[in-house]
Amino acid sequence: MIDRADLHARIDIDRVVERTSEMIRIPSVNPFEKEEFDRGEGEVVIGEWLSARLDELGYEPQAHEVAPGRPNVWGTSPGGDGPVIALGGHIDTVGVDGYGGDPFSGTVADGKVSGRGACDMKGAFACFLEVAEVLKASNTELVGRLMIAGLADEEAGMLGSARFGDAAKAPDFAILGEPTELAICTSHLGQYAFPIKTFGRAVHSSIYYEGINAIEKMMRVMATLGQYRDELALRDPHPMCGVGTVNAGVIRGGNMVSIVPDWCTIDVDRRLTPGETSASAREEIEARLEALYANDPEFEYELGEPLVDAAPLDTPLDSPVVLAAQQAAAQWGSSAEAMSFTGSTDAPNLGVPAIIWGPGSLTQAHTTNEWVSVEQLEAAAHMYLDAVLEIAG
Repeated sequence: MIDRADLHARIDIDRVVERTSEMIRIPSVNPFEKEEFDRGEGEVVIGEWLSARLDELGYEPQAHEVAPGRPNVWGTSPGGDGPVIALGGHIDTVGVDGYGGDPFSGTVADGKVSGRGACDMKGAFACFLEVAEVLKASNTELVGRLMIAGLADEEAGMLGSARFGDAAKAPDFAILGEPTELAICTSHLGQYAFPIKTFGRAVHSSIYYEGINAIEKMMRVMATLGQYRDELALRDPHPMCGVGTVNAGVIRGGNMVSIVPDWCTIDVDRRLTPGETSASAREEIEARLEALYANDPEFEYELGEPLVDAAPLDTPLDSPVVLAAQQAAAQWGSSAEAMSFTGSTDAPNLGVPAIIWGPGSLTQAHTTNEWVSVEQLEAAAHMYLDAVLEIAG
């Protein structure tokens, strides 16, 4: 019989903190649209570091490049034929422009570990590894198995999770350690982002009426998107996620002030409620653009390929992974209420019941002062251990 008290006594918060710092000191900034980048950028070095830790634990690490120099890394513990639970998430981070000081210092002070990736989400990985350390050191035999998985490219196109199944066998359940301040998040909106381009006819602005102004055509698109947003607000809300939204976040157009612009582009962000798909959202937007075309023979547009296509998450509240997390949270004095996460994540791409549950606050992620509290790291390690034991123990 597993002695949980003994296992919890083995958790070493100093080791968790040191590993968090060590991971922060390994830059793993997503190269985003760079086709060529230095080996010290991206996920290569942090992936090698994670592979080495998994090898030490006897997890037989594996790696699969989802793009050149962009590996997924994972390993699975010894165990029985019972359920496999994955503790995972992304190993890339956002950039450090404007950060100030050393964003990769991994400094520990005032009960915080600071630096890029501290809460998003290298602290969670240190907790995952601590669970594995405790299970190995205690010779605990699991009925199922524990998988630890590091995914590439979450901060851009989520290519790592989208292609995880190309080389890895899916777990039965997953916990992703995105920063939720240890709230258990069972759902979130999806994200579908794409460009819309309008076309015109360029002429000198002194003979304006012989041209077609693509920016003015885009103004009609913007008005139509505003009406569409109002329609979305009136739809039946998801009980946790609310309603979908649409927003044009970037606009570009024209070449110089004295020329009637012959092009204008916006990048549109459509947030999807559980039950919606990117295909259905695209059809709704295209129908509205076609209506503009039907009323204006000079309206010419192009609906571009997706920039982001991330599905919504809606894990049933009676799923074993939800119940295990809630039981662990209650045991350690944390909230057991199921909530919605405000961002989009890799979780839906894994295709298994999954929750978002991790130390740190989303308000610290992507900022120029990123940190995670030592107190939350310690609580997360204990709760992850209990959840793993509940499902695979």
